[in-house]
Amino acid sequence: MISLMLGLLMLMLMLLHGVVTFPLELNPPRVVVRYGDSVSVNCSTSATDHDGMGWEATFGGISLEQDVNVVTWTVDNLTDWTIEPKCYINLIDGEQPSIVLPVILYKTPDRVSISVLNHSGPMVEGTQYQLQCDIQNIAPLQNLVVKWYKGNETLDIVTYSNRPEDVSATLMISPNRNDDGAQYRCRAELDLGPEGPQPHPTVTSEPLSITVHYAPKFLLGNDTVEVSAGSDVSLNCSAEGNPPPEMKWNYTAARNVKLSTEGRQRTVRITTATSTNAGIYICTATNIVGTATRTTTLLTMKGGSSSIIYRYLVIVVVFLVVLVVLIVFCRRKKRQGHYDFIPVNQPNNVPMMPMSTTGEGNHDPEGYPTKV
Repeated sequence: MISLMLGLLMLMLMLLHGVVTFPLELNPPRVVVRYGDSVSVNCSTSATDHDGMGWEATFGGISLEQDVNVVTWTVDNLTDWTIEPKCYINLIDGEQPSIVLPVILYKTPDRVSISVLNHSGPMVEGTQYQLQCDIQNIAPLQNLVVKWYKGNETLDIVTYSNRPEDVSATLMISPNRNDDGAQYRCRAELDLGPEGPQPHPTVTSEPLSITVHYAPKFLLGNDTVEVSAGSDVSLNCSAEGNPPPEMKWNYTAARNVKLSTEGRQRTVRITTATSTNAGIYICTATNIVGTATRTTTLLTMKGGSSSIIYRYLVIVVVFLVVLVVLIVFCRRKKRQGHYDFIPVNQPNNVPMMPMSTTGEGNHDPEGYPTKV
């Protein structure tokens, strides 16, 4: 009874001074243990008025030990996912304070793999596919982070919060032609906090390399081509596609037209071009994904640039000639309807008379009427 009163008195004094100390301390206060590894934690007290200390645990429990200030919980091979070790002390006043040791038991996955769900073989541009990341036997899931990568680019990060089990994470992708040959990976990472191992334990899948099939697309080219008559010309047609497209030209056949193939380029070669070669030339690229068409118009001219200049000069000369003719004609037109005068050596009494080109009667060579 006296000891109880003393204990209460000490407690009141501590409350009055605003200081309350807990009689137990764990070192470390929290542990992160890899599945199957060993663990050791000390439980100590500064109290002297106790009857003993011990650990309660499904593995590594320690019965009450007297006259000690430290008891150590130790397990050589920890495999219990639900373990909650508790250190306790029996005070002489009959109280039994205790403290639970937080234990995080983790296990890296046995295997991480990536695959395409419900699909095999090449992918088609613009089509959606589902990638699946299978993570076998990992714990704890509340600390699991799944990261998706395309090359070195992070695509997505997913966290979980369930009990230890297998995990199948998924990711939707819609690849394009630039993704042909791209490598996808998924990574299982355990973020166990500051007490856990640094860097975080991770397991990464083997890369999944994808093949993307896409429709043909033509490279740059001329839609209209001009060629001088008698010259040679080549019309090139090439397209990108996967699988490599088959190239075909459609045009009016002629003896001076031949086809040739160099790599993925299909070429129409015309020698000594004539007006019969003018027209529309259609190139078609086809593979299993689709078809693309490109039209080229061929224009033939009678001569080269020098003949064009010559034609312009001829037009200018003709214009000048026509202009001169028009000027002369206009001047002659103005002369019609004017009077002619008698030469100076004729008598002054001869009256002036207008010239007439029409009318009755006879006229002499000078244009004067004669008497009948």
